[in-house]
Amino acid sequence: MQERKTIGTDLEFIRYLKKNGSDTMKKCFQCATCTVACSLSPKEFAFPRKEMINAGWGLKDKLITDADIWLCHGCMDCSTQCPRGARPADLLATLRSYVYRFYGYPSFMGKALSSPRYLPLLLIIPIVLISILVMVTQHWDLANLFPIENGHFRYMDFIAHGPIEALFIAGNVLIFGLAFAGFKRYYNEMTIASGATKKMDFIPAAIEVVKDLIVHKKFAACQENSNRFYGHLFLFYGFVGAMIATGVVVIDVMGIFGKFLPHDMNLPFYIIPIFDIHNTEHLSQMVGLLTKLFGMFGGMFMIIGGLLFIVRRYTTAKRDGKSSYYDLLFLWVIWGVAFTGMLLVIFRLTGLAVVGYPTYFIHLIMVYFLLWYMPFSKFAHMIYRFVGLTKLKMYGRDNKPVVFRNN
Repeated sequence: MQERKTIGTDLEFIRYLKKNGSDTMKKCFQCATCTVACSLSPKEFAFPRKEMINAGWGLKDKLITDADIWLCHGCMDCSTQCPRGARPADLLATLRSYVYRFYGYPSFMGKALSSPRYLPLLLIIPIVLISILVMVTQHWDLANLFPIENGHFRYMDFIAHGPIEALFIAGNVLIFGLAFAGFKRYYNEMTIASGATKKMDFIPAAIEVVKDLIVHKKFAACQENSNRFYGHLFLFYGFVGAMIATGVVVIDVMGIFGKFLPHDMNLPFYIIPIFDIHNTEHLSQMVGLLTKLFGMFGGMFMIIGGLLFIVRRYTTAKRDGKSSYYDLLFLWVIWGVAFTGMLLVIFRLTGLAVVGYPTYFIHLIMVYFLLWYMPFSKFAHMIYRFVGLTKLKMYGRDNKPVVFRNN
C-alpha cells in the first residue's frame, strides 16, 4: 500500500492565477487533449497536462520551479483544441509572469510592475533623474531649453551624452547585478520531470538553445498560430540590431580609444591594421553612417513586430491568449522605445527641434523604464526562458519524440 502524502494547497496562489488570466483553468477534466495537440510536449510526464493538475490543486512550489513551463511558446494549439475551454496556454503564461515576480529582487518591484496602480510612481523615477540631466546640461538656465544653431539642432545640446551614458551604465550594473541573483536562484531551484537523466553540460546546452533561438525553431513548430513567429522574429532581431547600434554609440561617447582615433567617432576598429589610419575622418563618417542605418533598420523591425503583437492582443484574444497588464505594459514600452527613436531621426532631419527635444526626453524615459525594470517585467523572459530551455536541453526534454515514422 502506497504511503499517503499531504498536499500543500495554496489557495492564495489559486486566486492569483484565476485573477491574472487563468480563470478557466478549473474547467480542465484531464482529457490530455492539450498534451496531444502540443507539438513541443515530451513523451514522459507529458506537458501541459501535469501543469493543469498542479494548478488545480494550488501546488505553487511545484509550478514555479517546473522547467517545463518554458516549453510553451504561446502558439495556443492546446487552448484552441481543448474541448472544455480550459485554455492551458493562458495558465502557462500566468505562471511565467509569476516567476518573474517571485524571483525578482527586491520582491516589491515585481509587485509594482504587475499592477497599474504603481505605474505613475515607476515613471517618476526616470522623469526626475533625466530632468536633472537636462538642467545640468543647460546649466540650470531653462531660458535656452531648446538650443538651435543656424537652423540645426543636436540632441546632445539638450542633454549631454556623457551624463546619460554614466547614468545608463551605473544603473544597468546595479540592475543586472540584482537580476543575476534572481536568475541564479531560479536556475538552482528549477526541477526536471522525474525520470529524466542529464545528457549534456550547461555550456553545450546553452549553445544549442542559442542556435534554436537564432532561427526561432520552437516558434516555427507551432501550427495553430504560426504567424506569431514573424512578430517575434521581427521584434527580436530589431531589438538586437538597435542594441548593437546603441552599444557602438556608447563606446564612441565614452571615448575609450580616443588617443588613437578622431574625436567624432572613437571606435576600436581603426587600430586594426586593415584600415587606413591616415584616413580616419572618412572612415569615421562611414562607420557612423552604418551605425545609424543599423539602428534605423532595427527600429523599423521593432515597430513592425511590436505592432503585429499589439494588434493581435487586442483583436484576437481567443486565438492569441488573454493579455494581462504584464504583457501589454512590456509590449507598449518596447514599441514606444522604437517608435520614439524613429521619430527622433525624422525630427532631426527636418529640423523640428520644438518637437524633437521633448520626444528625446520621452524616449529616454522609456529606454530607462525598459532597462531598469527589466528583472521584474516581462522583459525578463528573455533570460528566464533561456535559462529554462537550457536546463531542459541538458536533460533532453526539449523535443517531442516521433511516434509514427513513414518507412
